[in-house]
Amino acid sequence: MLGLTLMDIAQMTIYVVLFVSLYFEIFLLITFFEHVGSARKIASPRHTNTSLPYVAVIVPCFNEEATVAGTLNSLLALEYPADKLEIIAVNDGSTDTTLEVLREFEHHQQIRIIDKENGGKHSAMNAALEFTNAEIIGCLDADSFVEPEALAHIISGFNSPEVAAVTPTIKVHNARGVLQLIQRAEYNLSVFIRNAFALMDAQFITPGPFSFFRRNVIKEVGPWRHAHSTEDLEMCLRLQRNHHKVANAPNAIVYTTAPHTLKQLYKQRVRWTYGFVKNAIDYYYMFFNPRYGNLGLLVLPLSIVSLMSGVLLFSALIWNTTLRVLEEIVRFQAVGISIATTKFDPFYINTSVLMTVIMTLLVLTLILMGIGKYLAKDRIVSIDMPIFMALYGFITPFWLTGALYKAVTSNNVRWR
Repeated sequence: MLGLTLMDIAQMTIYVVLFVSLYFEIFLLITFFEHVGSARKIASPRHTNTSLPYVAVIVPCFNEEATVAGTLNSLLALEYPADKLEIIAVNDGSTDTTLEVLREFEHHQQIRIIDKENGGKHSAMNAALEFTNAEIIGCLDADSFVEPEALAHIISGFNSPEVAAVTPTIKVHNARGVLQLIQRAEYNLSVFIRNAFALMDAQFITPGPFSFFRRNVIKEVGPWRHAHSTEDLEMCLRLQRNHHKVANAPNAIVYTTAPHTLKQLYKQRVRWTYGFVKNAIDYYYMFFNPRYGNLGLLVLPLSIVSLMSGVLLFSALIWNTTLRVLEEIVRFQAVGISIATTKFDPFYINTSVLMTVIMTLLVLTLILMGIGKYLAKDRIVSIDMPIFMALYGFITPFWLTGALYKAVTSNNVRWR
């Protein structure tokens, strides 16, 4: 009886999670097509050189000797007036040769180098704020690279005075191997989701690679905080709490270096998920609160549901598989090995409600990923999407479980 009860609970959980996921994906798809015209308006810069704002890009660095030179060179190549762009590279107590690499760029008039004791990414961002009077403040992680026209598209996102921050499109740089291919497909899906959330005024992350903010808004809401090692998430939630608009510029393309080992990927995703959980606790009052529109009523609650469902669905799969294996062992003990030869018959195709919902979800996910790929101008023909669909669901529960465990036990995570 106990086994039957657990089986029923697992079955009900699967149905609820799948139907909620299906509803949310359809909602995002409808939202995107309803507002696709307004999204295109952000795509084309409308500034003249005389009206362009003064911009500062902060590059926080901790042990980034292998990538920071490429990051700074990509910023120097930006198609933006040099007299209106400054680059502030902050060495946050690196223990490798990062500072020596940064010193090689001191001769560039646009670049300022700051060397400080290690204090975390938020302290590096705040230290740089003291050295600039720029109207628009941005960040670029020291393992990321930007396309030359990216900043122009970002600045176009500030055409409306209501916009306090603008987020970019992030792509995986030079994906190799199965893990990075999975992440490339995942990032393309994120491109669509971020764009749809922006159209709903419901973004809750201003990602480290190339998000920008109005300086006066930062002064109003306060500087960056430690925020459980997810400063970019907490800052966006703080902006939303104060009812500031966060836009998305899909044509502002940024490339990031994705983890190439399971250990690196696990540590990164545990930090992200842990940070979301802890910040969700800090900003609990935004959940189901109509004052925060789609973000409070829909996006934040469903994000928690998505997090929990990843663990629950995987647990249900393990439970069902275990029961099936036990049934097969009992059958084998009773009748031994039986080899049956059957022909394919369409009559026996599984057309249950559960299977129909699962297949619909898979097709919808591929569609959303394809739209994200289009928005990201990803023209590479690859097997990343099939690999993602086949493997992502099996590796995600491990870091979700790890993050939830750390959140429950109050074990902290670090930026590096």
